[in-house]
Amino acid sequence: MNTETNPVTYPVSTVAEVYDACHPDIPLEDVNDTRYVDLTAVRGGESLVKSIAYAIERTRSPNFHQQLVTGHRGSGKSTEFFQLKARLENHGYFVVYLDVGETLDLGDISYLDILIGIAKAIVGELEAAGIDLNENLLTEVLAWLAEKTIITERNAESEGKVSANLGLAANIPFLAKALAEATGHIKSGSKRREEIRTVLERELSLLIERLNTLIDDARTRLQRQGYKDLVVIVDQLEKMAYRTNKDGTSNHKELFVHHAGQLKSLHCHIIYTVPIDLIFNVNLGDAFGSNASFIIPMVNLKDSLGNEKLREVIAHRINIEQVFSQQELVDKLIEMSGGSLRDLMRLVRLACQNTDEIIESTDVDRAIRALIREYDRLVKEDDIQLLKRVNETKRLDGSFADLLGLRVIHEYRNGDTWYDLHPAVRAISWIDRALNPPAIL
Repeated sequence: MNTETNPVTYPVSTVAEVYDACHPDIPLEDVNDTRYVDLTAVRGGESLVKSIAYAIERTRSPNFHQQLVTGHRGSGKSTEFFQLKARLENHGYFVVYLDVGETLDLGDISYLDILIGIAKAIVGELEAAGIDLNENLLTEVLAWLAEKTIITERNAESEGKVSANLGLAANIPFLAKALAEATGHIKSGSKRREEIRTVLERELSLLIERLNTLIDDARTRLQRQGYKDLVVIVDQLEKMAYRTNKDGTSNHKELFVHHAGQLKSLHCHIIYTVPIDLIFNVNLGDAFGSNASFIIPMVNLKDSLGNEKLREVIAHRINIEQVFSQQELVDKLIEMSGGSLRDLMRLVRLACQNTDEIIESTDVDRAIRALIREYDRLVKEDDIQLLKRVNETKRLDGSFADLLGLRVIHEYRNGDTWYDLHPAVRAISWIDRALNPPAIL
């Protein structure tokens, strides 16, 4: 019996297919996915793919390009990273993509966790590509990891088993399994997470030395096989939970400023995503370099081309004439999205939730009301003065950058950078009254 499902052909033509076709949380991994639309022209004209690719290609050994990328959640960062990955691979680079949300605990993440996660990702990709590392080097690294309690529980029977196996199992699969066990403890939040962190913190310089020894050997072997170099993309860090430390600083600042040196210490080209609020509260240029931050803004709907591009995004996924009763309904959803890809996808899905035939005007209105209610829950009375200032000046006070992270406020770019309120926020009745008070006769 054949259990294989037929691949979906886009654009889809039924309401039942729209839900999956417009999933806001699943990036387009296939560089040839017909749903992909290049939005560079309506996001300020600077291409993430070209900008980072050129920087990597023009950085000569022994230097490495280190890059920070941020933007609103759902702005399409991951999809752009897969485009970047494909371009770099076509140009001869070995690219490792790491989704830290799948590997680590975004609710409680340390720079040490990230270093181990990167090592696991590199080793896993080398194994998948059939690329071996130096056996003596592997034995040395595995012995050190075993000694530092990374591989197994600290008891005599376990340590004896590891020691006995090291000579026979000093290979990539064994190291991959060891690192997988370590990240498993870290992600699960088991009592061993803090033990692992404590040990690695104490041995930090040796940890980085061991990891770089592995990476240097990997780069040498990759280059022998014709690759130009190794690139690591660390995605989803922008979703890490926000927490205030005892000293009053945020865990975001602790990771990307206080531990920038450690994050930059690995001997390879590396890209990290960062929370968007961080760019308003610290000078990341001091930590990562003057040109290290790339920001993906929202699609600019003040320009008619922005509306056309988002309509193209929908048209690549949905047969508009067959799914919507009126084509103007798509424009209504685009306008309410404020240029947010994520909210546009969510609005389309909300519009099809209560119908199985065709999306009518009442379905679109219901979807818009649902989005407005959601943003109403996010905005507090204390935010109103800031919202008024943003509405009037199109500038943003960094102390309220959390509203940017919540997409209550959007960042746009068309030469200059400017900010505006999400249309759904403007449509909240009490905010609308505050922004547009009745004239006094």
